Amino acid sequence: MPTLNKTTKPGEQAGPRWHQKEPTFWEGIAIQRRVIWALILRETVTRYGRENLGMLWFFAEPLLFIVGITLLWSYIEPRSVPAGTVAAFAVVSYPTVLLWRNTANRVTKAIEVNQALLHHRPIRAQDFFYSRILLEFASATGSFLVIFILFVAVGISHFPANLFDMVMGWLMVAWFAFGFVLTMGGLSEVSEVVEKVSHIILYLMLPFSGGFFPAYIVPEPMRNYLLLFPLADCVEFFRYGYYGDSFPCYYHLGYTIICNLALTLFGLAMMTYAIRKVEAT
Repeated sequence: MPTLNKTTKPGEQAGPRWHQKEPTFWEGIAIQRRVIWALILRETVTRYGRENLGMLWFFAEPLLFIVGITLLWSYIEPRSVPAGTVAAFAVVSYPTVLLWRNTANRVTKAIEVNQALLHHRPIRAQDFFYSRILLEFASATGSFLVIFILFVAVGISHFPANLFDMVMGWLMVAWFAFGFVLTMGGLSEVSEVVEKVSHIILYLMLPFSGGFFPAYIVPEPMRNYLLLFPLADCVEFFRYGYYGDSFPCYYHLGYTIICNLALTLFGLAMMTYAIRKVEAT
């Protein structure tokens, strides 16, 4: 809490001066948690409105994408899916695309469009990144859980062969998305060119994301080149958690963890650089 101290200098009259007590580490964490939550609520209301149907769209928007892609893929000849149906394959593949693509779209120019809020002392520029990332992760995860549970209930999908590996695979995809989104968000703040070509970059990543076809159908040595992209490894591991040994999956967790860590550090560095550049202008 602020404290009132009276200080005087030689030759001047004593007057009140307010000194703000610096928060402790844990107090600072609590403050930033409340700030990020407030920004999430603000972004949710701004995007979806205050009505119940507007809030329902929070899950319905990505859910409709998943349903549409699943129906489309169901008409594909299922020779590339040796276990289960194409619909079951789609529901454990396409949601991983939403996790990184939608988040990257939302974080672009996040500081610039919210710069007016920085006059509030508790709000930091990086909070704009974190709040939008958490919102998109929650939306993608929630919509995936809804449709996956529904598909299991009606018999289209089955219960995961290894639930722990499936959860860890989803977290690995989210980890990659976090580092990638920070990188794209930071670059978009410092370069207009990156902002303009960001959609092209996202589209070019789709064939290498692992979300549209399994790695085992790619012949050698092209498969090894594909798996150099850590996102494909993450998706393959996630898919292994669902199918287990009934579906051939290829991944290298040690390599993927190192790549995700390097991407996260680079993304944090880009975000910090972008914040400093914005604050200097």
